[in-house]
Amino acid sequence: MIKLNKTLFVSTCLVAAMSTSAIARENRTTLCVHDNQTRIIDIVYSGEGNVPCEVQYTKLGETKTLWSANYKVGYCENKATAFVEKQIGWGWSCDLVAHDEMKEETAQ
Repeated sequence: MIKLNKTLFVSTCLVAAMSTSAIARENRTTLCVHDNQTRIIDIVYSGEGNVPCEVQYTKLGETKTLWSANYKVGYCENKATAFVEKQIGWGWSCDLVAHDEMKEETAQ
């Protein structure tokens, strides 16, 4: 698992929000843990760039879309970053997870 401090995480999100690309974006997953509980915050890109996107939140096996954007670049990244910061403020430990690692964790 990739460990990031809050400042590095926010910086990473801002860089991702500012970059645009002609290739499909890779979804970003943040795993938050508190005691024996787990929460997953995903930024899901459904196009070739930073939009359209959704911020999805998985809690107790149920996934909900909290925010989405069709045109505003950086919207999903900013909302996800703010939500991760709230989780950290509530005592959760949150880490950005590589997709290969996430596949391994969910397969176990």
